[in-house]
Amino acid sequence: MRVIDLTHPITSEIPVYFPWHPPTVLERTATYKENRCEVRRLSIGTHTGTHIDAPSHVFDGKPTLDQYDPRLWYMDAQVLDFTPREPGKEISKEEIAAKLKIKGVGVVIKTGWDVEFGKKDYYKTYPPLSTHAAEFLVKMNVPIVAADTPYTLDVHYILLNHGIPLVTNLNNTGQLKEGMIKLIAAPLLIKGSDGAPARVLAVIE
Repeated sequence: MRVIDLTHPITSEIPVYFPWHPPTVLERTATYKENRCEVRRLSIGTHTGTHIDAPSHVFDGKPTLDQYDPRLWYMDAQVLDFTPREPGKEISKEEIAAKLKIKGVGVVIKTGWDVEFGKKDYYKTYPPLSTHAAEFLVKMNVPIVAADTPYTLDVHYILLNHGIPLVTNLNNTGQLKEGMIKLIAAPLLIKGSDGAPARVLAVIE
């Protein structure tokens, strides 16, 4: 068995999508020398780094992450490889349909864009999932969608309106090959959360 960590580490310098998302603060509040233990304060937005979006992120009254059955955070998923991908080039319905043949499994979209995370133009140049591709994923009864990119607001509306959580900003997708994996995508358990940072792992047996 092999486990691949698909999570971007949390630091004070981790990039966020302005203007809505607060900056991350990670600071030491106790030290071994002065307090005989080490403690840090973490202040973080719910959509920072590798995270999961709930329907309540864009729809008032829709489910929050803590309302989901925790079994959703561990499931079979199919890796769809679209590397190498040109900046800004949409992933079409036809491209998704050519690779995804199994209904009802999670989907991991690999573009290789995780290596751009933290760079100045990351949020302006990533290759987005198209709205038609998102609609196709709904028809395929996909329970969760994960990608090494952000998603456009229109794609948020389509997938989250159907209760499909969005795992955003995966890391280390270069270590994934096309095919089936076990996906562990566990968000922080925050009451009433519109989203949450998550530890995301790929388990390959």
